[in-house]
Amino acid sequence: MVTGGENTNFWRVLHPSAWPKAPSWMSFSTLMELEICPRRYALTTAEYSNVWKYRGYPSVPQPSALEGTVVHLTLQKITKALLERGCPSLADESAILTLRQLGGYTVAIMNSLERVLLPYKENPRTAPVLDGIRSRLTTRVPELRTKVQRFLSRIHPEPRAVRPGETVIRLEGEPRRALQHGSHAEVLLQAPELGWHGVADMLTLSTTQCEIRDFKTGAPKEDYKVQLWTYALLWARDGDLNPSGQLADRLVLSYDEGDAEVPAPSAGELRFLEDQLRKRTAKALIDLQVDPPEARPGPKSCTYCAVRQLCDEYWRWYAQSGGNNELAKSQVLDGQVKVSAQHGPSSWDCVVELGAGLKGGRPVLLRTGNLQFDLRSGQRLRLLDVYVSAPDEESGEGRSALFVMTMRANSEVFLLV
Repeated sequence: MVTGGENTNFWRVLHPSAWPKAPSWMSFSTLMELEICPRRYALTTAEYSNVWKYRGYPSVPQPSALEGTVVHLTLQKITKALLERGCPSLADESAILTLRQLGGYTVAIMNSLERVLLPYKENPRTAPVLDGIRSRLTTRVPELRTKVQRFLSRIHPEPRAVRPGETVIRLEGEPRRALQHGSHAEVLLQAPELGWHGVADMLTLSTTQCEIRDFKTGAPKEDYKVQLWTYALLWARDGDLNPSGQLADRLVLSYDEGDAEVPAPSAGELRFLEDQLRKRTAKALIDLQVDPPEARPGPKSCTYCAVRQLCDEYWRWYAQSGGNNELAKSQVLDGQVKVSAQHGPSSWDCVVELGAGLKGGRPVLLRTGNLQFDLRSGQRLRLLDVYVSAPDEESGEGRSALFVMTMRANSEVFLLV
């Protein structure tokens, strides 16, 4: 792997050194990833010993997704601190003191921001753009603070019941045991017989009710309702935290705009859901064992896929999805090209092999700005997120003019070998 310059990466397309094993625990997010595209899951989680020392393929963060993660982590940190100190409401003096001890909302958000970015410091794909991502997120802190405050304004923590001689603070690694009445943050739910686990953002127990609340920083989705039902199932089957088998009777999806209550499942509905999850899990794990796992290209699986440069099926689908109509205006696209010759100090004559809106065999000009890659005639490249502009018909150049592919700050070049 070679980094091509300050703002753009130039890499080789490398195959996994080892495909992933079946996950030891299944979760809702893992099952969704497996069902959407087994190949994407496998390529994302495989080993690449010739790329870096960590498991999985280096990812490229989406700023909007990072914002959601920052908000979610901040909510976790604040709610956990409030609950551990027994704060009855955000307006209570103890809650105000707790927030001060955390440094206030802004400090809590900035700490979460750095925690989110920390794994990317050794990520070779992210290193060239990490400072820009940090700057962008930092400018968004006032808006993120407002979001966090809106979420917190709608929760009403219940003080926890405490056994004689114990505190409400749990130490990491402490044996799991029955939850006491009150509110609990980041509750790990496990159903060993099912082989599933999940983390509920907040679970509140009382003598009359069990509420499971999940914070969602994005737009509402139908899948979120199924996820909450899955948490209700895991809670009902978790013999450590819930030895009596109490059912959850209030499920809440907490969005930025407001709360949405999801009808709680009955015991019969939970049995049906459990049966369905068993069947879906078995099929997903069988699909993962195929070598290589099946690729299921499409808008849902490919639009934000971080390993699409490694997937031949994606490129064939992507070329077909553009139809036979040539690009009519400037767009940000992917493209596979073959280098013909150097055109100028920072530009190259290429021929399109695959690309949406560009016919195979069409000559194009690839501009790399001030970056100097070690390119040569005959090399085949896969380009991600390049700015493609069509010839200006009014210039009189007509069809003989070249389409131009221009590298942007977050564009990437991968060399096919």
